[in-house]
Amino acid sequence: MSESDRGHPIQAALIALLLIGGGWYLLRNYEIAGLGDLVVLPKSSSTESGLLALSAEEGDAGSMAIDWVGGGDVGALASARVAANDRSGNLRLDLQSTQYQNPSNLKIASWALDGFGPTKLANSVARQNLAKVIRNFDLVALQQIASIERDLVPRLVDAINHGESRYEYVISEPTGPKDRPEQLAFIFDTSRLRVDRRQTYTIQDPTNRLTYDPLVAWFRAAEPSVNQAWTFSLVNIRIDLANAPAEVALLSEVIESVRNDGRGEDDVVLAGLFQADDAYLVPSVGRESVVASVRGRATDVFGKYQTSNILVDTLMTTESVGRGGVFDYPRQMDLNPVEAEAVSGQLPVYAEFSTREGM
Repeated sequence: MSESDRGHPIQAALIALLLIGGGWYLLRNYEIAGLGDLVVLPKSSSTESGLLALSAEEGDAGSMAIDWVGGGDVGALASARVAANDRSGNLRLDLQSTQYQNPSNLKIASWALDGFGPTKLANSVARQNLAKVIRNFDLVALQQIASIERDLVPRLVDAINHGESRYEYVISEPTGPKDRPEQLAFIFDTSRLRVDRRQTYTIQDPTNRLTYDPLVAWFRAAEPSVNQAWTFSLVNIRIDLANAPAEVALLSEVIESVRNDGRGEDDVVLAGLFQADDAYLVPSVGRESVVASVRGRATDVFGKYQTSNILVDTLMTTESVGRGGVFDYPRQMDLNPVEAEAVSGQLPVYAEFSTREGM
């Protein structure tokens, strides 16, 4: 046999090295699955960072969920930071952590009921759907409650409790113009939260700069010990559409008013119908540390407008875990637009918080 037939020793060595190196790379980065038909799959890694495209239609419980800058590390993507956000509602998140949502977090929501009155309450299907949606949250700030009948909210709470006594409510006196007065309310799960009714009040506005006087209540998480439980003031806001620019400009004053009301509570969360999207709302507050739970996403059932939100000062309220969004109840409950409008033309918005002070 000639030298050319036997091959050069250096060539053989190179081929052997390539085979060994390729096999090592394959075993390190891929796994082989199957018996009859072999399938080579890339191995997952929980330590590498990457980019995730999260659709506004995705997330747990039919909601769009994102992690805010400055949030804690308890949420589903708790240390993620927003890398890009377009108006279509798609978010790109630079992942730094993949910790799962803490089920003990408080889920605080805001929902404009779009003219909740006797007709909606009398509709058994609409009433049951209202109750079903509210039971998804620990605390809900409600706006647009007609004040024609004073027992609307108590009867709604009865439907939510369904024979139990788990949920209670706080409600304001009628406020707003004489020809269209409304009430504001909080409905909350007593197994998760305590309210100090002595600390509940309506912000007085003698010059009527705000069409509807905000409702303020002081809450404490029920599950940790008293000295560890998170306490906060929740402000229920209802902005009038006709006066929205002037009223939104007053939000910073509202925050300061509640912080300086004598209770010494620095955690002030604003929830409500703001009649403005986050791109307009957040700069109007004039505080760089204030973030909105809903960003670039419509809050009505037809996907046209963003009017509701929850505002959190992340510098003061470190209990915010940075998770929030829109609860798309028509999709979750398989309702068409007409059926959804019988409940409300607006979608609930929510934000999550730790139950422990300073977490």
